[in-house]
Amino acid sequence: MQTTLMPNDLIENDLIKDNSVEYDITEALTSQASTNVSLPKTADILTDLKIHGWTLLRGYHYDVETFSQLMTQLCQTLTYDPARQNITSEAQKVDAGTHAIGLHIENGNTPMPPDIIAFFSELSAKKGSQTTICDGHAVYQALSPELKATFSQPMRISRHLPQAIWQNYVATATGRADADQISLNDLETFITATTSKTLTHHVEPQTDGGVRYVLQIPAIREDNLSGQLAFANTLLGPSFNYEKPEFTLANGQPVDDTLLDELTQICEKYTQDIAWQNGDVVILDNKRIMHGRRQIDVPLTERKLYIAMGLGIRHGMNHSND
Repeated sequence: MQTTLMPNDLIENDLIKDNSVEYDITEALTSQASTNVSLPKTADILTDLKIHGWTLLRGYHYDVETFSQLMTQLCQTLTYDPARQNITSEAQKVDAGTHAIGLHIENGNTPMPPDIIAFFSELSAKKGSQTTICDGHAVYQALSPELKATFSQPMRISRHLPQAIWQNYVATATGRADADQISLNDLETFITATTSKTLTHHVEPQTDGGVRYVLQIPAIREDNLSGQLAFANTLLGPSFNYEKPEFTLANGQPVDDTLLDELTQICEKYTQDIAWQNGDVVILDNKRIMHGRRQIDVPLTERKLYIAMGLGIRHGMNHSND
């Protein structure tokens, strides 16, 4: 048996070329895997992530269960977005409307963005809906010295979070089932535990039970496996399930449309499209690769895409914020 791992230089103009890189995976790494699907070796996936920041698994038509097993194999701890619908105990449904979505890292406006994210296409749209991926390391190299200096400083991200949202987030992050019992003291304890030299955050309680959440973190970070610097953040991204955040630079100036347009033009040079096929799995280093989506041009019933996220990479380096 073989599976195909395709690095980013094999994808051009929405089409997957045939000159793929193949790895022998005769030994299945889990006895629980489907009899028709062998999970690739973690080492092979990590090699692609270290070199390219992402990989595409195509040709053996994974299903939801084997996709979930694959992420359990890769990550020490699986994480979840409380605003998404769970499909299995590991995977969640991607549902963010039909409009195009700008480049971002997953959960990058939170103190604990996942290290690894993966997408599984159970049913691929026949028109539109390509996932876009952008190598943040290449973008970083393309930035002017002035922009590198600007985005290496902590950026302020601020937005209002309703009470149910911040309670669910803390409950999910800490493994508690009683989200409605999470208190402001619990939130403050969580904030203290997740503060580091490069990440600080605080909340300002509101009269409606919500909070004004303020996160300060650089827009340039070190990736998980190669230790390279990458422009990897949410400046160009969506806020489908949450209030759109306000971004303020370290000098106190807001991130205005002129700067966003400049960043968009730079990122577009290093952005490629993945034209999904049924059964595809794509795995990303979430500290290096930003992703987005082209507009969906079919009814949402004709597209089923799932996401799984994890902290801590098994058998690999994991550069932290500390």
